[in-house]
Amino acid sequence: MSLSNLFTSSYEGPLRVFFGRQNELAFARDALENRYSPYRAFFITGNRGCGKTTLLERISHMGADLGWLTIDVHSTHASQAILDALAGGTERTVAKSAAPSAAGLTLGSISSSTTITYNTTSLARLLQERAKSLQQNTGILITVDEVQKIPEEDAENICASAQLALRKGLNIMLVLAGLPGSKEKVASYPGCTFMQRAFDMQIGALEVDETIQAYEDAFRKMPQWQIEDDAIWEAGRFSQGYPYLMQLIGYYAVERASDMTQLTPAPITLDDIRDVEPIALDGFKENVLSPILSTLPESLSDYLKAMCLVGDEQGRIATSAVAKHLGKAQSQVSSYRKRLIDRRLIEPDGRGYVLFLLPHIREYYEGSDRALREWDPKQQWNRYS
Repeated sequence: MSLSNLFTSSYEGPLRVFFGRQNELAFARDALENRYSPYRAFFITGNRGCGKTTLLERISHMGADLGWLTIDVHSTHASQAILDALAGGTERTVAKSAAPSAAGLTLGSISSSTTITYNTTSLARLLQERAKSLQQNTGILITVDEVQKIPEEDAENICASAQLALRKGLNIMLVLAGLPGSKEKVASYPGCTFMQRAFDMQIGALEVDETIQAYEDAFRKMPQWQIEDDAIWEAGRFSQGYPYLMQLIGYYAVERASDMTQLTPAPITLDDIRDVEPIALDGFKENVLSPILSTLPESLSDYLKAMCLVGDEQGRIATSAVAKHLGKAQSQVSSYRKRLIDRRLIEPDGRGYVLFLLPHIREYYEGSDRALREWDPKQQWNRYS
């Protein structure tokens, strides 16, 4: 890997290039700074590779910069991990000193200590203790990643503890990140019903202008590379603004350019981008498309495959054409359409039409590694061409 390459090809780990999400970060900052914000508990949801974990990490850093105590945990043993962070471990020894008296005379001080062992039932109490001990304009920010995996008991303990602290007017903020449907799952638990009112920050691909701006900003941080305008556009068009695929295209383009030239600043051309598209697509299929699409029920896969075959030049897909291809009435397949929308794999595009929300679904089902130059599944890119 070129040392000057700020993009990454790995699916996990810290990112050195962060794409977009300025509106989402502004939303989180307002919630942190406004003590009476109704968004002190919210979800970040989206499919694999859309940048949930990275956004969660940015919000955590923002909280720390504002002086908040930030606690970042994964869904595994989340309650205990939060307790450990609040208490400094599973046990805490509290020293006490007393000066007893008899008949009005001081007899001298007596020291003692008590060891408190914390468990999950102590979370609500300890959370309030720590929140009260912090300065007035700061608080406790808790972030939980992969929340769809969290056990029901753990989720109830965390949500109920946060709700009680918020009810008492304490500076607490809870941000949970997970796959589509995470909010509905967590909010269905008996101890988490108040989370039904929590905001669901749904994220996916970036808009066209935001994608182009993100690439421009990224390469501005790497002055040793000079990327051409049409190369940026092609990178955006191929990635369709999907953050993980944007990272892959940027990474492989820089690696290719570093192997091909010793010039400074080194040029990255349209041909460079097109040459690395197949390998970037392979990584996207393996790490994003396959985990999502290979686990779908057959009925939903069939609906997506039919969509791949009946789309028009703008990527719009008539639901009537999908039903006809499947040999069914529209009423028979309307539930498939709704389930795919709920999973955020497709979205409505006017009455009777849908669009793909994930790029390159067609190539995944076809097993093709060619770029979709004649048929884009994301209509907005054609509108801006």
